[in-house]
Amino acid sequence: MNHFTRRIIQLSPIVLALLLLTVSYSSAKNIDYKAMSKAELQDVVAALELGFDNYIVGRVLTEEQKMIAKKNNDYKAYPGTVKFKDGEYFVIADTETDAVIAVYTRNTKATKQDYKATVGNLMLQYGEPTAEAHGKTIYWNFGPDGMISEELYRTVKGEGKLETLVVLATVKFSSSEYADTMTDLIKKMEEDGKIKQSEKETSSDNYIMIQSDLLTRKYLDN
Repeated sequence: MNHFTRRIIQLSPIVLALLLLTVSYSSAKNIDYKAMSKAELQDVVAALELGFDNYIVGRVLTEEQKMIAKKNNDYKAYPGTVKFKDGEYFVIADTETDAVIAVYTRNTKATKQDYKATVGNLMLQYGEPTAEAHGKTIYWNFGPDGMISEELYRTVKGEGKLETLVVLATVKFSSSEYADTMTDLIKKMEEDGKIKQSEKETSSDNYIMIQSDLLTRKYLDN
């Protein structure tokens, strides 16, 4: 066993995880995703399997979904795209390839219990978020190797190289309900372990959007 191998073994789990994430991040930078064709990028994003039910960003609509799109598409959309609703979900798809560009759901009369339950469910599904903004929005960003951790995000941001971080797709939760910070909200939820029924009911506008900025630009630019 050489000195380098012994040194790796001696690293703490946290340091080793950050080292592996950094190596992965560096490797991803060598691939020019912006130069990919629509079909290539679509396949890369679809492999992340992000979406609602069978509406996966990057994946082509099924024949049944196309029929739903024809019936429920009375919504404004960018040229070259169609926007339709299936149950509680809104779907934006490319008219040429039938690929899903984005999906979202919205609750304009969400109670505080709805608000906390939604955040809790997202954390159960995706884990700790990558970033938060203004106490009203949280992001789970995904790169070539899956979800981008908060640690990696902060490391790259601290180096002033945030623009070089490869983000293939994002799950974004936004609400008109204000928390001092989403981190404070998450901590409170973890401490409580449940939603208190006695809390005063308030109404807020909540939505969850799943999309790929890279893919969206690719479709809208062509």
